[in-house]
Amino acid sequence: MEENTKLRLDVKRTKLQAMAQGLCPQCREGKMFMYPFWQVTKFDQMHAHCPVCNLRFEVEPGFWYGAMFISYAINVMFLAFLGVAIYIIFNDPPILYYIIPITVFSLAAVPFNFRISRSIFIHLFGFIKYKPR
Repeated sequence: MEENTKLRLDVKRTKLQAMAQGLCPQCREGKMFMYPFWQVTKFDQMHAHCPVCNLRFEVEPGFWYGAMFISYAINVMFLAFLGVAIYIIFNDPPILYYIIPITVFSLAAVPFNFRISRSIFIHLFGFIKYKPR
């Protein structure tokens, strides 16, 4: 009965889990960002290298410019969904009823959108192979 009480600490994460959690694409253990996303003054601060495997996150100079396209796509998707939801729920309200919630949501989602777009970009377009320990 005692052998079943031990915890497994070597759980392997999938690529999707590592993307969602903002983990290193090479080891899928080290965190890419220094602080949680709800610390709005520090949400954009990243580690230069992975704290676990020492992978350099900025693969080449200007690498993160590509993440802007992913950020744009995510933002458009959420805002289009919100616009359609407002249209359906409030039966085509005046334009101000679209502008205010969409603007507030867009600004509130900046920390999340910034992080998830960088994480998706490095995992999909960084050409970094997963190397479990």
